[in-house]
Order: sequence, then structure tokens, then C-alpha cells
Amino acid sequence: MNPVKQIVQEKYAAAARQAAAGQTACCGGSPSGDAADPITSGLYDEAQKLGLPEKAVLASLGCGNPTALAALQPGETVLDLGSGGGIDVLLSARRVGPTGKAIGLDMTDDMLALARENQQKAGIANVEFLKGDIENIPLPANSVDVIISNCVINLAADKDQVLREAFRVLKPGGRLAVSDVVVRGQVPDELRQNMLLWVGCLAGALEEQQYRSKLAAAGFTGIEIEPSRIYSIEDARAFLTGQGVDVDAMAPAVEGKFLSAFIHAAKPAATPRPAIQIFDPALCCSTGLCGVDVDPALVNFSADLAWAQQNGVSIERFNLAQQPLAFAENPTVRSFLERSGPQALPLVLLHGEVALAGRYPTRAELTRWTGLLPIAPETKPAGACCPGSSCC
Repeated sequence: MNPVKQIVQEKYAAAARQAAAGQTACCGGSPSGDAADPITSGLYDEAQKLGLPEKAVLASLGCGNPTALAALQPGETVLDLGSGGGIDVLLSARRVGPTGKAIGLDMTDDMLALARENQQKAGIANVEFLKGDIENIPLPANSVDVIISNCVINLAADKDQVLREAFRVLKPGGRLAVSDVVVRGQVPDELRQNMLLWVGCLAGALEEQQYRSKLAAAGFTGIEIEPSRIYSIEDARAFLTGQGVDVDAMAPAVEGKFLSAFIHAAKPAATPRPAIQIFDPALCCSTGLCGVDVDPALVNFSADLAWAQQNGVSIERFNLAQQPLAFAENPTVRSFLERSGPQALPLVLLHGEVALAGRYPTRAELTRWTGLLPIAPETKPAGACCPGSSCC
């Protein structure tokens, strides 16, 4: 196991055992005395905590409340990366309702056991907890509507891979809505590490612009980073002083630069391209580009067809001489032939409906139907043979 993952796993296993024993889990530096932890305290209001098991609240190690900001809708499937004791999963399950589902992913056995215990006590059925690594999410592509996470991505050894995996499992149009620690601007490395050790378990927080760049590189759009808490050097004074750090000396370089933020991004919605079917008259081969007297319209159409297919358009083509059953078995085509006869071919169907009859579509028409950007047409010289044809 990667050393970073191993250390994080050990720290979170210990935090789970603390919560299971009825103690508030602690990950990084905790405040002294009875002071509230400025990172983890006050993230959930009393209405949200109502009905949740105490251990779910005690195990909360986040730096935000993504469920309050993710605009979850009934029926959605939500995935929580690094779900810990399960508080955000249970809150998400309430929001998506019985027609939706909340999935928690964690790599720590102690946390998973605690989360499942909390689920059972809460009596919430539309929840599943999975063991796994957020760098290799054990879910199929395009399977979840929303991904949330609470101060976990900063702990990943390979953040680029985490974001690529998040993008993969989101459905087109799906949303990433996470809380995480972010660094704003440049901070000397030594001071940065001291602050990050205070903020959380070996937190490897990204600089704000770096976070944006990694999200964009993974394919996300609509990227927004909104500060939710800006940490003061005074919040960390007791912890850092205990580590032998001269707090007053470092204050000017770090004040206001470490923050919890709500990070929102989206996977672009898929633009479905229409399924196009071409029903050709009887041709000597599959393309009709055979022999000497080749129809120039067929030459141009074949080039346009190849262009569209290379750009991901689904196009099926049927030759009356070679595939008569395709004509007979399609009710729309059969009805057309009964009315107009085979001399009225070719016939073009768009999503199963007649779009064109008696001629082949132009590139401009293919462009309009599919949303592709036009490029200069390529033509094939008349008389060229189609590969594999016996007529040439």
C-alpha cells in the first residue's frame, strides 16, 4: 500500500475507534480545553443531527457540509467519497428519499463497521457502504448523479486520479459537490506543512488555482470554489505552539490563506446524436461505388458518410439487393415501399422517422441533424472500387 494511504488509513481507523467508544473523533490538532474545534464544529445544525446516531456525529471529521449545498433531489443516486462514520451518507439518503440511493465509499474497515452500525440505528434503508479506494472507485461508468466528499480528496496520494474516477462514474450532467481544504495563494513549504498538520490528518491541500486546473483536466466544467470558513492563525495557536512553532513569526505569511471551501463542478451533459438509417436501392456493392459509371452523388455522399461516422455518428446502411429482410422487417420502410415502390429509394430515417426520400442527404443536412461542425468535403474519384467487392 502507498505510504500516504497507509498512514491515512491508520489515522482514520483510530478515529473510528474513538467514535465507537463514545469520544469525539480527532484527526489533526484539536483545540485545548473546552474550546470548539474551529474546523469540524458547527457544520451540522440541530435539525440535521436530529434522529442521527450519536456515533455518526462523533465520527464526523469533515471541514464542511456538502449535503447542505449539493441541492440533492428525490430519486438521485449520491456517492460519498471517503464516507467515514456515514453522517453525510445518512443525510443524503434523507434528501434523495426512498426512490434515491446514497452510497458511501471508504477504505477503512473500522469506519465501514461504524457506518453500517450507524445506518442500522438510524433505520435508513436506501444506503449502501462499499469498501474501496477513491482512486479506483468500484462502480461502473455513468452510474451516479452526484458525488459528495468532506475533507477527503486533500488526503489522496493521486488527486488527479481521484478526479478522473469521479468524472468517470458520474452520469452526463452529473455534479461534483465537495467540501475540502484549499490554500489561497503561495505559502512557504515549511509554514504550509505546519498549518496543514493542524487542519487535518496529513492534509495535502491544493492551491486554489491548482484545484481548478486539475478539475478542468479531468473534464469538469462550471467549476466554482466558494470559501465556507477561512482559518485564522489564532485558531491554530495552541496546536502550533505545542509543536514548537513560532506562531507570531509565521502569522503574516499564512493569515487568511487556509480555508475550507465548497467546490462545485459538473460533468457535461451528453448531447445525444440521432441514429440515422439509410435504405439504399439495389446496388452492386455495399456503397455503390462500383464499376465505371458511378453516380457522383453517391461519391459525395460516401465521403460525407465516412466523415460523420468518424465523428461518432451512428449510421446504418442497408442495400436492397443484399439485405431485403431489413426493408421487409422495418414497418416504416415497408409502408413506404408499398406506397412509392423501390424506385423512390433511397430512404433516410432519423430516429425511426422518415427524414428524406428520393435522394441522399447532403453534408449540410447531416451537420444539422447531428450537431457536427462542417468541414470541407472529401470526394472519391469516380470508378474507384469498394474494398472487397466482386464487381470490380
